[in-house]
Amino acid sequence: MVRQTRPTLVEIEAAARVLDKFGRHYRWWPTTTKSHDELAANDPIGKSEFDGIVEQMLIAAADAGSQDRSPP
Repeated sequence: MVRQTRPTLVEIEAAARVLDKFGRHYRWWPTTTKSHDELAANDPIGKSEFDGIVEQMLIAAADAGSQDRSPP
């Protein structure tokens, strides 16, 4: 079963901030990379792209979760 609704903007931004926080902590990207909040203020295209990736991750996770709950 596939999720019928997309994540809300609030859900996407919350998840994006978590990914950004952990990405910085574990140094998954250069320290010169703008934070999610800086992207929002200065680079709307970059923020949109980052949020789009996060949105796809949330959709994939929801789809996988609904498959786990499907009867055999």
